Amino acid sequence: MTKFIVVASAKGGVGKTTTAINLGTALLSFGRDVILVDGNLSTPNVGVYLGAPHTETNIHQVIGGEKSIRDSIYLHSHGLKIVPGSVSVHYMDKTRTDQNKLADAILNLAGTSEIVIIDSAAGTSKEAVAAIKAAEEIIIVTTPELAAVTDAYKTVKLAKKYNKKILGVVVTRVRDDGLDMAKEDIEALLEAPVIALIPEDDNVRLSHKMRNPVTYTHPDSSASVGYKKLAAKLLGENYVESIEKQDTMFDYVMKRLGLK
Repeated sequence: MTKFIVVASAKGGVGKTTTAINLGTALLSFGRDVILVDGNLSTPNVGVYLGAPHTETNIHQVIGGEKSIRDSIYLHSHGLKIVPGSVSVHYMDKTRTDQNKLADAILNLAGTSEIVIIDSAAGTSKEAVAAIKAAEEIIIVTTPELAAVTDAYKTVKLAKKYNKKILGVVVTRVRDDGLDMAKEDIEALLEAPVIALIPEDDNVRLSHKMRNPVTYTHPDSSASVGYKKLAAKLLGENYVESIEKQDTMFDYVMKRLGLK
């Protein structure tokens, strides 16, 4: 039975797409079959982050009735299967009328994989709600600032309104410098458990430049370990750190150039 999980946030720029991508690849490392769907119709970034901004088929064509979602799955070089969106302005007007079809389109992936992760649009618009409706469970992403956490509560309310199970809150860009909101305070404000604290990590920005997940480009980095621990927690498994093979100088240079 396929499990549908939406990764959502009421505020943009908190690491929602980064979390969706790296959770997907972290689940892969535990042997799970995963599909990541870009459910952000107005500003899709999954394909952009993974070096595939333009593909032959995309989620916009699927909900427009032009393509089948099962024929719109792409296998990325790191092993994650994705259904990307299109960055073309051609679909901007269609997005406003087709967004209500998003949930039905995504649910057609039932039986194709163990887990479908949906990267939703930020905010509480009809577009964001459409992605939430497609899932059974929700992960809420926020940074540890009061404004972001306050906005995240809007997503909590949406989840409860549509009877979605809140798996927990992922707090990204944690600096541990005494200025972040405490984990306990975030949990109290959102009335939901914090299930992952992802440290601020420059390797995340570097992975974006390299068009790959940080769990792939820098598997031992603090952010990567955070996402792997999150995946383990969701699966009810123990995460055991391993000694990864060290890159050769050639590997390092190739990664820096974005060629590997």
